[in-house]
Amino acid sequence: MLMSFRLEPEMSEGERLMYDVRGAFVAAKPDVPAELMQSVQYHISNAIASTKRDKNRPRVVLTIRLLSVTTGTFMFGERASARVVVRAAAVQTGEVVAETKFMATIVGIDKAAIDEELAYGISERVIAEFRLNRPATLATALSSGRF
Repeated sequence: MLMSFRLEPEMSEGERLMYDVRGAFVAAKPDVPAELMQSVQYHISNAIASTKRDKNRPRVVLTIRLLSVTTGTFMFGERASARVVVRAAAVQTGEVVAETKFMATIVGIDKAAIDEELAYGISERVIAEFRLNRPATLATALSSGRF
């Protein structure tokens, strides 16, 4: 039987510490495709730019490190995965105040788009973890009536 558990206590949205993310930097080894790193940087930078906090929060800068990226064939398509470490460093002191580690895995049919899909998956996880806003696109503007 599969079971799921968490090591830290459950917190409500109001109890969790939020940060004012001021910037992000993506790093990886030379064997990681530059397009993947640039795409992660692009998505997260757009989310940071569209996020406005209503109160003063601790200001941080994110370092997103892609530890390893693997790709391969999977049944009728492609599979890509990345081990990622995200650290939030305080703007004032440079001290790491938060860290999260995760594995992002994407399965897709289009081999040419697999890096972009993986970048989107990594970015979405970081955006959700640090509660950043997703920039409005034409599709989201039309669906929410903001057009």
